[in-house]
Amino acid sequence: MFEMFAVRHGQSVANEKNVIQGQTSTPLSELGLKQAAALGKRLVNVRFDAVYSSDLERAMQTARFAAPYMEPIPCVELREWNLGIFQGLTRAQVEERYPDVWKDFLNGAPDFRIPEGENSAEVHARVVGFLKRLEAEVSGGRILVVSHCGAIRSMLKYILGMTNAWPISPQVTNTAICRLLFKDGLWQLATWNDTAHLDGLMPTAGNY
Repeated sequence: MFEMFAVRHGQSVANEKNVIQGQTSTPLSELGLKQAAALGKRLVNVRFDAVYSSDLERAMQTARFAAPYMEPIPCVELREWNLGIFQGLTRAQVEERYPDVWKDFLNGAPDFRIPEGENSAEVHARVVGFLKRLEAEVSGGRILVVSHCGAIRSMLKYILGMTNAWPISPQVTNTAICRLLFKDGLWQLATWNDTAHLDGLMPTAGNY
């Protein structure tokens, strides 16, 4: 058995501006830094045996606040969905420049590929590959995984045995804690989107 805390990064500068970032690497905003600090305070008495993080800047920054005693292991499998031609644009700009592509994206066919990006099946496959690696290699203890909204949603689909139908959009707030247990070959969902540490620090923008 092992316990996994899956945490979304704090608000980034791109989140703050409602810019679609995908796999672009952006730092935490001022609010994001405060959220990450609050997360670290929340977890001060929780000791992790290993810390894994998406290698993108906003996630690595958050991981270092959450567990300052341990350098996070960067994992490309934990990156956000590569949103291709949408990256660096606001939603309004995407709807204006690529209305048909945006419509197809929202319709959520698993094999739909954003030009220059990934389809949802590819995102799901790499995230599931990471979880399967944990299943094979981690024999016990508690680990921290810092990732992104889309990737954490893929984790939920996998542990609940759901198909890779897209979209699935349960809330994943910046620095929210999702606690998962793996025991006897099965995953259990213990906590989803726990934001008790974010009093006065809830984001009002930034789902991309």
